[in-house]
Amino acid sequence: MVEQSDRVLEAMFKAEEVGADLLEWRLDVTDDPDVAGVLRQAPLPVIATVRSVDQGGRFAGGKAEKLRLILQAAESGCSYLDWEFRRGEALPAELSRIKNRLILSYHNFQETPSDEELSSLFQQMAETGAEVLKIVTRAQKKEDNLAVLSLVGRGRRHGQKVVAFCLGPLGRISRVACLLVGGAFTYAALETGAEAAPGQLTISEIRQALELLR
Repeated sequence: MVEQSDRVLEAMFKAEEVGADLLEWRLDVTDDPDVAGVLRQAPLPVIATVRSVDQGGRFAGGKAEKLRLILQAAESGCSYLDWEFRRGEALPAELSRIKNRLILSYHNFQETPSDEELSSLFQQMAETGAEVLKIVTRAQKKEDNLAVLSLVGRGRRHGQKVVAFCLGPLGRISRVACLLVGGAFTYAALETGAEAAPGQLTISEIRQALELLR
């Protein structure tokens, strides 16, 4: 979540120092991002993300412009590419050819859908063949964490990598539990005040929790 293009690498190296294994670069936040230049020097694998306004991001452009940014990141050697899942929309052909690097993401900032809806959503996303499915909802009650985390187990049974956790204060525990039940990875803020979503823990907090629980 770095706005100034000339500060992106500084943040990446700082994240490495405090224990990150994988970096997410929010291209929708950085002004005039030097995609190729940054990725050439990045100290860790990078996820390129262009988050739309209706998905909690800042990108207000069209689908073609968003795809251009994502493909530019792909051509520059990005390890993963985040693409937002929308019901009824097929993957762009360009992304279908690089599905082994694709994170297909779904966010619901209002609630956690019913078990039936989550199951249907998971199935539709899995049918795309994306390497990783990311399903994030807002926890309105503690039990919502269990419903979302169960998707990780479903993915494991079918050989599908999954990242699944809940947003908000009630969802904080699921950000750690995602890893403990076999999630592909989880998301953390570089430091307090730099959170990308409600309820996000810092890298240090995630590391401390894992040390206690493992």
